[in-house]
This record gives sequence, C-alpha cells and structure tokens, in this order.
Amino acid sequence: MSEQPIIRFAREVLGFRLFPRQAGIVEEIYRDGIRTAVLRLGRRSGKGRIAATVATFEATVNAAAHLAAVPVDEQVAIVVVATSQKQARIVHRFVRAFLRRPELASLVVRDTDDEIELTNGIVIVTVPCHAASARGLAIAVAIFEEAAWFAGRDGSPLDPKEIWDALVPGTAQFPERRVIVMSTPRWSVGWFATICEQAGSGRWPDMRHWHGTTAEMNPSIPASFLEQEQAKDPAAFRREYEAEFDAAIAAVFDDALVRAAIADRADLPALPGQAYVASIDAAFTGDTFALVLGHVGEQARILVDRVRGWTGSRANPVRIDETLDEIALICRAYNGAPVLIDQFAAEPIRQGLAKRGLQVYPRPWTQESKVDAVAAMRRALYGGRLEIPRHRELIAELVSLEQRPSPSGRPRIAAPGSGHDDYASALMALVAELEAPPAEDKIVFFDWRTGEFTDEEPPLLSISPY
Repeated sequence: MSEQPIIRFAREVLGFRLFPRQAGIVEEIYRDGIRTAVLRLGRRSGKGRIAATVATFEATVNAAAHLAAVPVDEQVAIVVVATSQKQARIVHRFVRAFLRRPELASLVVRDTDDEIELTNGIVIVTVPCHAASARGLAIAVAIFEEAAWFAGRDGSPLDPKEIWDALVPGTAQFPERRVIVMSTPRWSVGWFATICEQAGSGRWPDMRHWHGTTAEMNPSIPASFLEQEQAKDPAAFRREYEAEFDAAIAAVFDDALVRAAIADRADLPALPGQAYVASIDAAFTGDTFALVLGHVGEQARILVDRVRGWTGSRANPVRIDETLDEIALICRAYNGAPVLIDQFAAEPIRQGLAKRGLQVYPRPWTQESKVDAVAAMRRALYGGRLEIPRHRELIAELVSLEQRPSPSGRPRIAAPGSGHDDYASALMALVAELEAPPAEDKIVFFDWRTGEFTDEEPPLLSISPY
C-alpha cells in the first residue's frame, strides 16, 4: 500500500516524523477520505503536532483544491481551535516552525500571534475555543484540539457543539473539507462522548473514530513514568493515559447551574449592620491563598461579595504577613467579618489573623466534610439561592471539580489531575456555613477539668475552706 502524501510531506518537507501509531491514524484519514475524524487519545499523544502537520499540509499541498471551491480572491481559512489562548499559540508555534522550512518560507506574507497568511490565499487561524474571530470565514479545514475540555471566557465548560455549529457548517462548500476532533476524554457524558459514539457507529461512511493510549501514540514516554502515574491514581490513569471513558468519575456541580449563579457585577459594598463571613483556603507555594467573603441576603440567598487570591511559587512564596494584612483590611471593611479556616491551616495563620483582631473559626475539612459542603452547595444551586461574581478562576475550579469512589465508600472530591480547587474549597466552606440551620437553644457547661465547654454537666468543684 502506497504511503499517503501527507506522511511523505511531514518527513521530507517539514523534517518531522510522526510516530508509527500517529502516522497510521493520519494515513487512514487521508487514504479512506474521512471527512470527520474523531480521535480519542491519551495525554501527551502529540495532538498539537498532529494538528500542526494537518494544518500545514492542507494550507500548502491541498490549497488549490480548497481555493477552487470559492470565488477568485476569496480567502480560505484553516482553523485550529484549542482550549485556551495559551494552547492555541502552542499549536501556532508548531505551524510557524513548519512554515519556516526552506521549501515553504516564501509562502508567508503575514504572521501574527494568531494568524499566518500565505501568498496562495490561505490563512491559518489558531484561536481559543471561546473566540468568535473564526466565525463567518470560509473554512476548509477545522481542527478541534482537546474538545472535551473546552471552557468559556469565565472558565465554565463551553459545549463544543456551540463551536461546532459556528464553524463546521462553513466547511460544507469544500469537497476536500476535513474536520478533525481530538481530545483526551473528560466524562462519560457530554458532547465529546456522543460524537465518539457517532463516529464509531459506522452509520456515516465519511466519519470515523480512533482510540489511542499514550503508550501507543508516543513511545518516547518512559514506561516507568506511566507505571508511576497508574500507581498514584488508577482511575485517573485510565482516563488520562488510556483515554477510557470512566463513568465512576463525574462532575460535582452541573455547569448549567453554576452559570445560572453567575452575576455580571463587581464586588459588592458592605451594608451597614449586615453580618458577613469570610472563608480562606491557605496556601504558600504553588497553590492560591484564596479568600471568599459573603452573606445571607433576602429570601435566604447566599451572595458572594468578594473573591480575592494571592498566588505563590517555590521561588516566590506567598508573603504571609502582607496577605494577612490585606485579609484583615477586607474583613474590617465588611463589618468585622469572622474568618473560617480549615484544620490544616498552619498555626501562624490562625495566630496571625487573631493578632490582627479577627475572629477565627477553625472547621474540619476532610473528605466527609467536603461531601457535606457539596450537599449544601447543591441545595443552594438547585434552589437558585447562590450568587457569585464572574471570577474566572473560581468558576473554572467549580465546574472542574470531580467526584470519584474511594475505598471508604464516600466519594472523593478533588480537582482533576494537578488542577487547583483553592477558590472552590473556600466557597464550599462558606456556603456550608451560611447554609447551616441555626442551632437549637441548649444548655452547655464549662468543664473545669479540661477548660472546655461540654454538653454534659461535670462534677462540682469542691473547694476547701482551709
């Protein structure tokens, strides 16, 4: 069987050899005339380089076929859609490097951070999934990279179907059109799972589904690394590196409910006489030291008034004294709001806040208490009683939180992979506090033996007159 031109082009013109499994999939797409290819691949499978190879080939070798489908002088676009501006520009750099090869360099007439225009009338556009700049273009080829993980400007999951409906109809006029959807799976429901099922059903001859593990797609990844990742978290490994849908891993919060809770507003000013509560998730390096402050408004609505974060790194840890000073200023501005901290917060944090005149309430933050906090959040979301500002990091963390089984039988609540949940944890703790029903009046006793309050009456303290 003869080698497809794109494979030879990659090797001889781009100076780039696809790994065998990568090349095999690309070969099949072009050999069998597949117009919609859906690739379910493990992490680090080379999706960005595959996207750049296809985009460069279509913009140069296949340019004449695409241009023949439009009026003379109309520009034709090859569009690559990625999860973020950062990811889009990674693919863009791959394409740029390919087009700097001696055989192709003379074709480039304009090169910006997001577009490369060629002398032949083709423009290669790389955009984040929430960009609207590609809408209305004559699109011959659309490539969706990490489609299962698309997110909107506010960090909430963006249904890839919205992007699909905006871009794919524009490819219909091109006989040599191609749509390629690539992603590591996220959850076993949703648009990506559906399109994988459709592409694999065999009902549409020009639509096909491929599945490839990280080890198959990228043999340069050491087996020892994959073994370590599997040992750390077998469920995550199946999804991230074996590209398997795992029904046991699910979203904690419905993204539609989170979107409904978002208010387009800035921080709310403090109201005289209003009781506020602040919740913090302390961090020093790598994570964010997060603060979320809110109150209960009319009709038991929980309003988040203020979200603030301080991010550190190993080289530049969070400056604790300066951070605590800012927290104290914020809490004093909101009528002396008390502060919730978790039991893992370092003692200097508790003492530092107390030293600044704040009331500090440590509370447990375990998998069990997280489950209770999730239940409180869900009650507020389903009841339409939670309002949060459009804070990108907070929203992104909320809709990314996952729940999975644990040996104890209670679900484990955490961010996926190496993601963060600092703002989300602070918010959940705040909502759990504000959602809690008032305690019933009861008699408590001071135990002179322990110095603590208790529900049980201690023995009387006998004092000798002598």
